[in-house]
Amino acid sequence: MKKSIPFTKEIPYYGHFDVVVLGGGPAGVCAAIGAAESKKSVLLVETTGMLGGMATSGLVGPFMTCYDREGDTPVVGGLFRRIVEKLAEYNAVCKPEELDSPSIHTSWIGRYHRHVTAFNSFALQIVLDKMTQDAGVSVMLYTRFVDCICKNGKIQKVVLSALEGLVAVDADVYIDCTGTADVAAAAGVYTYRGEEESNVPQPATLFFEVSGVEDEGYVERPEIPVKAYRTPQDGRYKVNHYRVFDVDATNSESMTNAHIKARKQVLDAYRVLRDKTRGFEKAEITQVAPVLGVRESRHIAGKYKITVGDVTNGTKFNDRIATYGYGMDVHPRSDKESGNFKIEVAERYYIPYRSLIPDGCDNLIVAGKTISCESQAAGGLRCMPCVMAMGQAAGVAAGLAVTDNCTPENVNIDQLQTILREQDAILD
Repeated sequence: MKKSIPFTKEIPYYGHFDVVVLGGGPAGVCAAIGAAESKKSVLLVETTGMLGGMATSGLVGPFMTCYDREGDTPVVGGLFRRIVEKLAEYNAVCKPEELDSPSIHTSWIGRYHRHVTAFNSFALQIVLDKMTQDAGVSVMLYTRFVDCICKNGKIQKVVLSALEGLVAVDADVYIDCTGTADVAAAAGVYTYRGEEESNVPQPATLFFEVSGVEDEGYVERPEIPVKAYRTPQDGRYKVNHYRVFDVDATNSESMTNAHIKARKQVLDAYRVLRDKTRGFEKAEITQVAPVLGVRESRHIAGKYKITVGDVTNGTKFNDRIATYGYGMDVHPRSDKESGNFKIEVAERYYIPYRSLIPDGCDNLIVAGKTISCESQAAGGLRCMPCVMAMGQAAGVAAGLAVTDNCTPENVNIDQLQTILREQDAILD
């Protein structure tokens, strides 16, 4: 351990909000909108210069299926669907009902890829800016969560690193959508990294996009593990490819080394497309994601831990706030093993609200891939349509907690579910 030093400083107080959401990715944006549409004052804090997280700064796409296991019935609606409709206004999306698999939009993958949603990442930035503004959310970009001040099992204030320096803000309810459970960990919640036995997470990948592809000549998928997904624009593809193993997304040195390695992998994957894949002979890299795509980091200890059995059996929880059907896509944790869909899931499975509620902090909700669940189970529910549904539920729940002057754990579940259904969320 490096030597520690004392550090004390008076910092400006930014103000009070009903709800503060830390992290502006897919879960965080939906949490902020969900809380703001509950007529609550909301601050949304995001580290990068854009909202959308992996879908924008990470260039990850398409949105994996929002249908059940067989691709027959939608299982995600609500804010996810509203975002898709807004993207359609910019001609920047192929709606899920328009796409089937295998196709150029799924890199010719069939299983679990019926009705994916192809989208343009820049258009998504514009859409999310407008939706948060219309909802009345206060947004702070280029601002990172630093720490929280806690007392008697509650967060009193959070410390943020804004461009103007350290600032403090407080709220009645906080929502951790950092993707790394940073707030929960700082608040003293027990967390673990990656797989339960080994603490090794799923690998990371740096996405990139190419243009100039001759779509008519694209007759087969690229050499494994390179995968190229057609966007709504002719000849333009998002590319998912090689993996960087055992990345600790909570450690700067680990992330630095991983990102450097991933940039070299981009060139390797591009050569596979250009030199070995029909239709990509004239393809050019148009952009590389500025943020490394991290599939897994910390998980919290919550009031309920979702198990692999829950996902395979489709346990229908009384406090369910979301449902999903994508397979447990667990990428190999080292170059010595195989990964992906080893265990079959139920036709649809459910996310209980209790899994968003951490042990040890009474005014915090956690939404996204870091909720309380077994690592294998997270393989499916980490996908963006599912985390958007979680985020929406977290935001509505935070609004209820403020209205009823209760802890998030004690919100009225029937009322929460009623509101979500009124917002076209799918719970059954």
